[in-house]
Amino acid sequence: MTVAIDHLMDSMEGIVFMTSADGTIMSIGRSNWNRFALENDGAALLDGRGVIGRSMFDFISGTDVRDIYLGFFAALRSGAARRARLMSRCDSPAVRRELWIVITPVQQESVVNGFLVQSLTVSETARPPIDLFDFQAVLERSRRDKVLPILAMCSYCQDVRYPSGSSERDGTWLPAEDYYHLGGNANVRVSHGICPACEEQSIQAIAC
Repeated sequence: MTVAIDHLMDSMEGIVFMTSADGTIMSIGRSNWNRFALENDGAALLDGRGVIGRSMFDFISGTDVRDIYLGFFAALRSGAARRARLMSRCDSPAVRRELWIVITPVQQESVVNGFLVQSLTVSETARPPIDLFDFQAVLERSRRDKVLPILAMCSYCQDVRYPSGSSERDGTWLPAEDYYHLGGNANVRVSHGICPACEEQSIQAIAC
């Protein structure tokens, strides 16, 4: 059965993985997963290395964002919804990428025993590189310098809250391009969260 599921996921569109009921990643659609990893300097993740056997929540930054996904799982597990679907971003320095994330419960004898998570690319647009999206470099700088200002970034749309260090009350959410036009830079510690617009979208993400 496991081999059949692996072949099925390999044939599906987009980046696909399956979790257990508690969110542990059990298997991936290898062909598209590996292609995406190689195109985005993720060779260490080939064939799901470092991913399979771990909770998907280990890879979701920001407590409020994890809480939203936990809410999706709870609603799908209880039968209150049949799927969750929301628009998101997955940018690299030189590419703006929009995608749909779809979470579907996997049932056996009317019991939800896992979830199928599928990321479907809607658009990819080349642009001049934005070093704020070189997340490894940003992380390394923040490790070296603990006094860098904190820049909030929305985990969904990847807008940032300007100026860096601002609070929810005082800051303004805007695209990274506008952040740079206003004098921002990548010498920050990125804190992932969710902007008000995407928080509203998440409420609409559950399909009954």
